[in-house]
Amino acid sequence: MEINVPKPLIKLSKALGAPIYIVGGYVRNALASLPPSDIDICGPFLLDESNLPEGFKIISVYKRMGTCLIKSVEDPSVIMEYTAFRREEYQPGGGHTPIKVEFVTDISEDVLRRDFTANSIYYDVANSRLIDPLGGVEDVKNRRLRAHEARKVFGSDGLRLMRLARIAAETGFDIDKETFEIAKESCSLLEDITPNRKYEELDKILHADLKYGVKDAHFRGLMLLKEMNLLKFIIPELNDLDSLAQPIYHKYDALMHTFMTVKEASPRLRLAALLHDIGKAKVFKETGKFHGHDKEGAEITKRLLGKDMFNLPLKEATRVVELVRLHMYDGDGKTRSGKMRLFVAKNSAIVYDLQELMRADAVATGFNPSKKIRLIDFYEQLVKEKAPLRYTDLKISGSELISIGYQGAEIKEELDALLRDCILNPNLNKRKKLKELSLKAYCTKRNNQL
Repeated sequence: MEINVPKPLIKLSKALGAPIYIVGGYVRNALASLPPSDIDICGPFLLDESNLPEGFKIISVYKRMGTCLIKSVEDPSVIMEYTAFRREEYQPGGGHTPIKVEFVTDISEDVLRRDFTANSIYYDVANSRLIDPLGGVEDVKNRRLRAHEARKVFGSDGLRLMRLARIAAETGFDIDKETFEIAKESCSLLEDITPNRKYEELDKILHADLKYGVKDAHFRGLMLLKEMNLLKFIIPELNDLDSLAQPIYHKYDALMHTFMTVKEASPRLRLAALLHDIGKAKVFKETGKFHGHDKEGAEITKRLLGKDMFNLPLKEATRVVELVRLHMYDGDGKTRSGKMRLFVAKNSAIVYDLQELMRADAVATGFNPSKKIRLIDFYEQLVKEKAPLRYTDLKISGSELISIGYQGAEIKEELDALLRDCILNPNLNKRKKLKELSLKAYCTKRNNQL
């Protein structure tokens, strides 16, 4: 059959005058009637600036692996990763990086380094034909992921264990029984993979439903990680939630509840959803209760997302940590109005995310509770009343406090006091009124010091 080949790739093939093959997800998806993936191409020669035809530009080169990223000048939206045919040798243990790379010219050798047969189908661009050394076409037809030599595939690169779960989830393919069993037996190979590489795959799994539109793919991906015994090598504290029974108002154990929360959550909240109850196993072991799991979970999350582990950007890591820390706030809906106003104002930057996480958490109990989550109501009331939410919203500045006589730490203390008062009573936020209040507070403080 013919594959829909982008015009720039046809042009590249003709200009090179040498065989060029599309391989991997692009061919697999075309055969499976899935949306196109990234374009991976390969051939029996090295490609660099010296032999790249006019009309194309190399963005980056990884010479050791014979890989380069190519962009079409005519159509910059077409970006292709080219890799020369090669043979690889790995140390035992699934450490991901080959210790030896040898370039070859034969597809029958190149195909042996690839992960799954469905990704090992080559499409000859010049001759419009498929080359299928390992029976991948039949596997795609049966919507099945299979490793040709599973022990060797996973032994070469332990990250392929997570990749198996991720691709199965994204595509909706089943996993070949033998491949699945060997993957389970090989789970410890994931231990040698660096945390940031594991997070890259985990993040893709958390958003697997967005890749090709397969419903609930992210939930299935997490279930596959559990079934393949991989969780303890990715996030041990998450694995500890498995079979941890919860109070009567939860239908599921702690791990399944977590997965159901991820399933229910919007994409930007799925990492927070995955980690929101991660402190439960530890506090339960120590106290026999779940009280305080939110604070403990925030500390675990902070470590997980830090530079020594998943190494997320600080801003995103901080957002997730705070969502985990605060997800139990006002759980009984009885927090006093003034306290709610102060809480919502302080956390206004994440208030919509926090309410969404709370909603997903509530639905994931399995009882579809109808309890009202009040954060947005309070936030919208504050906005309607034009209440200040931060220092810059106050009608008085730090320099004006200095002119009154405030110094050093006193300035922040007074701004905090004014902000609190104005959140509770927005009508106070007038320049003249705030100056009067600050002057009075300053005089009272000085008199008390005499």
